[in-house]
Amino acid sequence: MKRLILLISLIIICSGCFNYNELNNYAIATGMAIDISNNEYEVSVLISNSPKSSNQASGKNYTTVVYSGKGKTIYEAIKQIGLISPKELYIGHLSVLILSEDVAKEGINPSIEFLLQEPRSKKNFYVAISKDSKAKDVLSVTSPLTDFPSQNLATNLKTTTNLQGSVNATDFNTLLYKLVNIGIDLSLNGFSIVGDTKNGVKNSNIETNVPKAYIKLSPLAIFKDDKLVSWTTKNESRGINIINDKIKEIYLRLDCDGGDIVVDTEDLETKKTIDKNGNITLKTSGKASISEISCDIDLTKQSNINKLEKKIENKIIELEKSAIKLSKRYSTDIFGIGLMYYQDYPDKYSKIKDYDKFYNNIKFKTKVDIKLNTLGSIKQTLERIENEEDY
Repeated sequence: MKRLILLISLIIICSGCFNYNELNNYAIATGMAIDISNNEYEVSVLISNSPKSSNQASGKNYTTVVYSGKGKTIYEAIKQIGLISPKELYIGHLSVLILSEDVAKEGINPSIEFLLQEPRSKKNFYVAISKDSKAKDVLSVTSPLTDFPSQNLATNLKTTTNLQGSVNATDFNTLLYKLVNIGIDLSLNGFSIVGDTKNGVKNSNIETNVPKAYIKLSPLAIFKDDKLVSWTTKNESRGINIINDKIKEIYLRLDCDGGDIVVDTEDLETKKTIDKNGNITLKTSGKASISEISCDIDLTKQSNINKLEKKIENKIIELEKSAIKLSKRYSTDIFGIGLMYYQDYPDKYSKIKDYDKFYNNIKFKTKVDIKLNTLGSIKQTLERIENEEDY
């Protein structure tokens, strides 16, 4: 029995060493960018390997390099990278794919075909669009808060999705789902560069208190089939994400007698129902709490609470309507209405001859129910504390 346990242990140990040594023979790509240059694809990969010397492995001296190759196809461009890299390219640890605006406008299907066919690709990386910049430059800008630029992009997408209503991280599997299914169009987040791109790609960018350049998330890019048709505003992005039930928290600024009230929502949920004619009812519900007040309002009065709840509900309806108006302007079904109609009424869906015309005639009915939790304003809270102390 002991011999059997020893044998199993040796197999596990040897297997681990073998995989580790084999991985060291690869150039590990954690980020990929695809641009169009002179009618050719330019593919750039961010190689994020450990330091050259194993003696440095315990330190923070990680090394990164961006290699680029060009070709008439993505496959050919990647093969050109193989002529530059001293190690074989490995994309099994890819965390983010950045596509340029030019690539997105022409259609993203050719760009993702290689990754779809690549057996070593895990298909769980994020996909985004570069706005007003080359995708290669977005991938290359260094950040003082992460070891690798690709890690910065992926972390930014994941973290901000949970905190900002205008962002919704999309992974490769979700992208494929929307591309292959009927009755649903794609929306992707964008990245833009703020500052001096030339200095932003240098290591010195992370050695200063004020970086020369940094990456900022942009509102959503919306697609018709596989082609980029428009960028959204912040409010349009929020409306899209609310309707698609991709937001749990969102902050809203409300006018209040010459001042402002900022509220944070929580547990926000939107349910969509469709009737036999394709018309949609949106029911959004959730809770909200006050984060900031710069006006004089008595929050101990239920009538004022009711007015604020109504303001929040109207604001959410306004965001939803702005998103619906945008989607109809470009006849892009970013809400998946067609897919719902196909699933609920397949016979009726099959009789649609002009889907764009059908979609633009869909009527949306919005209902919002928000409950406000409040302890009163700061002034009223201080007065309550003073009264308690006096007592």
